[in-house]
Amino acid sequence: MKKERKGIGYKISRIVLLVLLLSGIAVAILYPFDNRSLTVCFVSGNTEYRVFSNNLSIAEENCKDIRLNGPVDNVEIKNVRIYGSSKSLLLRELTLDELWRCIESVEQGEKVWGEEGIIITGVNTIHFYMNDEYIKILQDISGSFVQERIIMAGFWLCLIATMLLLCSMLEERKKENNWNNHGPIFELKQFVKDIMKYRQYMVYAAKTDLKAEVADSYLNRLWWLLEPFMNMIVYVVVFGNIMGNSIENYATFVFSALLMWNLFNKIINYSVKLVRNNKDIVTKVYIPKFIILLSNMILNCIKLMFSMLVLVLMMFVFKVQVGWNIFWIIPAYGTLILFAFGVGMIFLHFGVYVDDLAYAVGILLNMLMFLSGVFYNVITTLPAPLGELMMCLNPVAMLIDTMRNALLYNTVANLPLLGMWFWISVILCAVGVHIVYKNENSYVKVV
Repeated sequence: MKKERKGIGYKISRIVLLVLLLSGIAVAILYPFDNRSLTVCFVSGNTEYRVFSNNLSIAEENCKDIRLNGPVDNVEIKNVRIYGSSKSLLLRELTLDELWRCIESVEQGEKVWGEEGIIITGVNTIHFYMNDEYIKILQDISGSFVQERIIMAGFWLCLIATMLLLCSMLEERKKENNWNNHGPIFELKQFVKDIMKYRQYMVYAAKTDLKAEVADSYLNRLWWLLEPFMNMIVYVVVFGNIMGNSIENYATFVFSALLMWNLFNKIINYSVKLVRNNKDIVTKVYIPKFIILLSNMILNCIKLMFSMLVLVLMMFVFKVQVGWNIFWIIPAYGTLILFAFGVGMIFLHFGVYVDDLAYAVGILLNMLMFLSGVFYNVITTLPAPLGELMMCLNPVAMLIDTMRNALLYNTVANLPLLGMWFWISVILCAVGVHIVYKNENSYVKVV
């Protein structure tokens, strides 16, 4: 009777959590936010001129008067970034064409096109006036909370999913001195044990595959440098005429994104046919399937390190200045690897049973590449609110943007979204590991 009551209690708790999930999402969608104040950053080289506009002045159109503090006679503005209350969440970035149209007049000076931006002149200070188009942009941003609502809903979803996982942990019980082999506590312990047991095999397999890739080639490991570099040249030639004039250091802009995209693309593509392509190993000896995936991820990360040498050289050639914010590429790449592992584990499972999944995933990845801002800036190129939606709902686009802001512009961006997708990635990893542990014994029968 006690066990039955506890079982009913756990079922009721899950129903309550699902109701809370739907209620929280409804609140995130319908919550009546007040119009927000904005901070507009005019970026000139390594200098940022920040202009604060509160929500009342935006509503009353009293924010046309712009003064850039400091005893300066001219400023070359390269881009304009608009933030809300937090500078870690970029809301909008104006193109140079938009900025040119928005500047109505300059006091004791003029606006002219420079080599890298718009030069505004003055006498001892920069003072200019914006027009109604600028006010309309600020009012639209001030009244729109698309990103905040998605972030609220995302964190609430993660919280409910974590609580469901905790309920499963509480429900898991000892039976004949052994943990339930499908419970999260057992799987977590088993996952750590398997990592420790097979860690040497993972590294050895990755090194062996690396040697096998270049065993019969004349250029050897140089191919790991040439492949992404040649792809970058092709894309720069194709897309450079379209986007190159509006994006500074376009070659570095594209190459840095290609490195991150190729890492994600190779992991996902490999995971779909992992079991079938490693049939000889899977059918003859037991090895946790995620060990094979992790070995491939180590291989791709090693090749990424070689490609990074080309990126460092390009940054030196194009004189890209870096700062302390460059270290934000570490959590960006870390989140990407976690997300790829979680999604890869799920595809690993379904790829055993669905032969056509590899074709479908290949098509989806091709679409995703062009939706992830590899060749363009998502925020400035896509119209509102599509750009904001893509940045929130496409983790690859968000991670590429976060990496590029830290690497090329020494700017922190998308931290709330980075935290949300890190949490989602951890949950996806737990789900993927659970699915594979539960079903891996049946894979041999299928292949």
